Amino acid sequence: MTPIINTPRVAKTTPTPRVTEAELLLRDVAFVLRLTRRVKEEMMADRPQEPRRTGRTPERVLVA
Repeated sequence: MTPIINTPRVAKTTPTPRVTEAELLLRDVAFVLRLTRRVKEEMMADRPQEPRRTGRTPERVLVA
């Protein structure tokens, strides 16, 4: 009996460059983050600044 060797015949393809996909994704995320920060700064600029409470009040004390 002769041994049967199955060698798959697959067409050679070039792998898709995932680095460029990741770079594009990171660029888009950075753009959204910058846009979000800009919108937040504009929203906060319109609001009057509230005085900050530095003392401990009963509302801010956390009881375990």
